[in-house]
Amino acid sequence: MGEGEALIVQHAAHEGPGLLLPALEACGLTCRTVRTFAGEPVPRVAEGAAGIVIMGGPMGVYESARHPHLLDEIALAADALGRGVPILGICLGSQILAAAGGARVYAGRGKEIGWFPVTLSAAGRVDPLLGVFATQTVFFHWHGDTFDLPGEAVLLASSHLYPHQAFRLGARAWGVQFHPEVTPEMVDRFVAAGESEARDFGGAAGGERMRAGARRHAPPLVEPIAAMARAFCTAAGRPTSPASA
Repeated sequence: MGEGEALIVQHAAHEGPGLLLPALEACGLTCRTVRTFAGEPVPRVAEGAAGIVIMGGPMGVYESARHPHLLDEIALAADALGRGVPILGICLGSQILAAAGGARVYAGRGKEIGWFPVTLSAAGRVDPLLGVFATQTVFFHWHGDTFDLPGEAVLLASSHLYPHQAFRLGARAWGVQFHPEVTPEMVDRFVAAGESEARDFGGAAGGERMRAGARRHAPPLVEPIAAMARAFCTAAGRPTSPASA
């Protein structure tokens, strides 16, 4: 990995970096994507990376026997923690970060699929990444797993079903269960890929409600996501210019 290069780990074709990618590139980061669904190997060390982003995916952290790359990702996240390399885990990525921090990851009490509000904690309201959002913001969710907070982790946000929605571990590692990065087109792809789950948790019109929700809730997230990316870039040692701020 070269200087100024951020590594993005992507587990499914429909779960890409979305709004994050142009925002990170606008900060001057070069982003390289490792696509585990295409068999691309995940490095186990973070040396040389300016930052690491681990995306969501349909598998669970506890399914490493079926998906051996998960062990590589946990090793990568643990190495990033040890080196102080900024890391952001989204959905599955947050669970990988929790596991790297020594916490248990397990099936939750039910699936959280669709657009639901997330409430920031007092720490979340002043966090450099999460604090760019309103105290209560509606985000897209598609998960059924959860995790215990790693030791020393700071809880940043909760939802009605899942109290551990976002956390910070140390000064440069963040995990979020929800999907702040999605565009309306990405939600279309989520629904197409998980049509049966969309029906199970929203009835016959569940997918259409998620699509309509995307056109209502995703556009207002564009600016906060850009601010979130700028804060991540600052953590990665890539200060943003006034023109990009």
